[in-house]
Amino acid sequence: AFPSMGGLGWDTKSTALAGRKVQSPLGEKVFLLGHYAWYSTFIYTLSSGAFHAHNSSLLAAMLHAILFLVASNVLCGLFLALVFGLGHNGMAVYHADERPDFWKLQVTTTRNIVGGRGFPQCFVDWFCGGLQYQVEHHLFPQIPRHNLPKVNLHVQRFCKEEGV
Repeated sequence: AFPSMGGLGWDTKSTALAGRKVQSPLGEKVFLLGHYAWYSTFIYTLSSGAFHAHNSSLLAAMLHAILFLVASNVLCGLFLALVFGLGHNGMAVYHADERPDFWKLQVTTTRNIVGGRGFPQCFVDWFCGGLQYQVEHHLFPQIPRHNLPKVNLHVQRFCKEEGV
């Protein structure tokens, strides 16, 4: 499934980048390994629980674990596609010859996602996991997501001053 391949790409990139230009390279590696240990343990527990609870075959338990792995990755991919779609669809599209400079291109082709219409901002913040600040994320992709709300204030002020 496509979302699973995207997750595999992110996993590979995360592993390749672990330890580069971070404040704590060892901590980065430890937490990355911890994540995969937890995920593997969860899937093992899920499959062994299915194996013992239903007196099923080992093959059936493994299929149960694989089904969970595929379903969780597909659902994650669908949620990410929803967030990406909200942040990008319906925005300006420029012909290659008429593209504005970098910052104006990022500001006019992406949008931030805000709460409203029955969705409180705290839900949007949780659901989007930092990607609700698409403009800031595109302008400054290396900034940690917990700093994006602060950057948002500066970007809004700058855009207001520049008339964008």
